[in-house]
Amino acid sequence: MDNPAVVIDNGSDLIKIGFAGEDEPRAVFPAIVGRPRSGRMRYIGDEALFQRTSLTLNYPIKHGIVTNWEDMEAIWRHVFYNELG
Repeated sequence: MDNPAVVIDNGSDLIKIGFAGEDEPRAVFPAIVGRPRSGRMRYIGDEALFQRTSLTLNYPIKHGIVTNWEDMEAIWRHVFYNELG
């Protein structure tokens, strides 16, 4: 059985993920990372927006360029472990 390639569209506003050959993305969520003012926990996408009043928010991609690699890697971990897991 073939393993289809994972497709990730890293947009400045939205992340879209799925598998090659599928008509629609499996998940679409905001490309945003939120951190509490103290602590190392990160919240990704809609979860960050939901808790935005208590978090510092960051969009790791600005004008198509990754400006914060740690947050970008946090999004990718979220993709593989939570969205595609």
